[in-house]
Amino acid sequence: MSTESPWFETWFDSPYYHLLYRERDKDEAKTFLDLLLNRVHLPAESKVMDLACGKGRHSLYLNRQGFNVTGVDLSGENINYCKQFETENLHFYQHDMRRIFRVNYFDAVFNLFTSFGYFDRNHENEKAIQAAAASLVQGGYFIIDFLNLHLALRELETL
Repeated sequence: MSTESPWFETWFDSPYYHLLYRERDKDEAKTFLDLLLNRVHLPAESKVMDLACGKGRHSLYLNRQGFNVTGVDLSGENINYCKQFETENLHFYQHDMRRIFRVNYFDAVFNLFTSFGYFDRNHENEKAIQAAAASLVQGGYFIIDFLNLHLALRELETL
């Protein structure tokens, strides 16, 4: 049996990941979240989890919109970076999305920027969904953004 760690445990800490997505900045996050928040009407001061928050660009914007935000990510490097932005209503924790973070606590869980679906086994993806659902208050929102592989392959332009 291999003792090698799954690729995603180190990928999000690698310089290649940050190089690949360097154009994904706070302006892109603002535009995306403004569109999303116009459809999902969360009351001010709602408790929001940014699941797989990366370097926190979505967390920071959601917090500026008046939400009480908790960002969680598997990457210790990302969380250490995000900690500099913590306030009374913005916190960051290293956490594996397959485990429940807090039970019946959040009004919304946002899992954005294709931060889902990379586990090798479907039951691990199911555990992540179940953990996110368990974190929500009754009637809360679980918003997930992921890549439509079939559409991407069909529309992909080759060089």
